[in-house]
Amino acid sequence: MSLSSVSIVNFRNLENVKIELDPKVNFFLGSNGSGKTSLLDAFYFLSSARSFTTNSRHSFIMEGKEECIVRGEIKRDLQVFPVGVSRTRSGILEIRKSGEKMRRSSELALSLPTIILSPESINLLIGSPAKRRSFMNWGTFHVEPLFKEVWERANRCLKQRNIALQFKIRDRDELASWTDGLIRSSLKIDDYRTRYIRNLNPFFSEILERISGLSDVELHYSRGWDDEVQLNEVFDRNSGIDVKRGYTSSGFHRADLKVCIRGKSATESCSRGELKALVWALKLAQGRFLLGEKAPNQNKPIFLVDDLGAEFDEQHRKKIQEYLYETGHQTMITAVDRFALSGLTETLSTKLFHVEQGKIRN
Repeated sequence: MSLSSVSIVNFRNLENVKIELDPKVNFFLGSNGSGKTSLLDAFYFLSSARSFTTNSRHSFIMEGKEECIVRGEIKRDLQVFPVGVSRTRSGILEIRKSGEKMRRSSELALSLPTIILSPESINLLIGSPAKRRSFMNWGTFHVEPLFKEVWERANRCLKQRNIALQFKIRDRDELASWTDGLIRSSLKIDDYRTRYIRNLNPFFSEILERISGLSDVELHYSRGWDDEVQLNEVFDRNSGIDVKRGYTSSGFHRADLKVCIRGKSATESCSRGELKALVWALKLAQGRFLLGEKAPNQNKPIFLVDDLGAEFDEQHRKKIQEYLYETGHQTMITAVDRFALSGLTETLSTKLFHVEQGKIRN
């Protein structure tokens, strides 16, 4: 699977862009502020109906315009599926695939999974646990067919339970009902995440050693409550605390993921350069695991690699690019100049684009 072409209208500083893409590697060169990151953000918008650079629902619409539109063609085997996403300043979102409206962005994510590698990716390790939960949830969503349904049920139970706690609703049966639903959903999500991380671990170790030479690294998943206690017992024990605080203190929403090297936390024992390598290996492993779980050419994830030259030295850049090329992922890579591309611009299946003030040329 690959994205064969994209057209972009009024997205950030990209007023009217149309490009034909290579099924393997696409390089985008340009100075800072030229529109390289905006281009990757447009690819991401096409895959998720969201921006990876901002949480504002309309700040990625070009100034002075009322709507942005990104369209693309997904090629799978010999078939082509058109997709399109538009959003107005008033918040109206429209998603279409093969001419039909899609109700949820999650349907779009299944059709065009994308993984972002950027200077901000290091926040996966040094940022809040919410970022690591998001990482686990994205991967689990793509390999566990029932995860989305259970996830939505769990969040509904959590929201209603917290409302009951905040307003100190006296109906104990109502609170117990939401608690029971939350426990059941948390246990299923924990099972999905546990299996996902266990299967991801060997891919992560192999890729990390290849791109950086680091070894003796393990992923440690924390499920969000004491491993030695049943979840229903945890809720019984914490019931008074939850009522006093007005929110649920244990469950699937408190999970975390830690990376340890030789038994020590990576965030405490690794240099910033090593942390970057760990994060990139995690995301590359996520893509490699999905590649192994899918049939050939079926919804393989696309990598969006922003400012590769700023992240690693020449040796590491070359190893990463060689890995991406060998595994067959379609990849979009931005850089300031050719120096950051380690000679792979001459590889058989690549395209090189130049980005200048929101304009794209070959």
